[in-house]
Amino acid sequence: MRLSDLDPLIPLNELREELLKLPKGYSFYEDELVDFLSRRRWPESERRIDRTTFWRWRMDNGIEHQKVFSRLDVLKLCQICDHYRVDGTRSEYLAIMKKKKEVVLNK
Repeated sequence: MRLSDLDPLIPLNELREELLKLPKGYSFYEDELVDFLSRRRWPESERRIDRTTFWRWRMDNGIEHQKVFSRLDVLKLCQICDHYRVDGTRSEYLAIMKKKKEVVLNK
């Protein structure tokens, strides 16, 4: 499966289901992922996410510097992409992630 075959605005829960159908260890290359995220971020235009933004999104999600990405990485990056698509800010996203980590640690 290629990400380009999917509707870029597929809801996260449906995307998760599609990704779970893939073989364990399946990965995506950076260029394909950036193309998909760009179409998800700006579905009405040909704009492209720049490399600096992509790196920042990876860092904000704790994704190591790499050229191939797991299914979980794709979901994390789509989540942050959706946050920015609805005019969310970086500080809001980081606060959400911090709360999620606190909930996990307190369990």
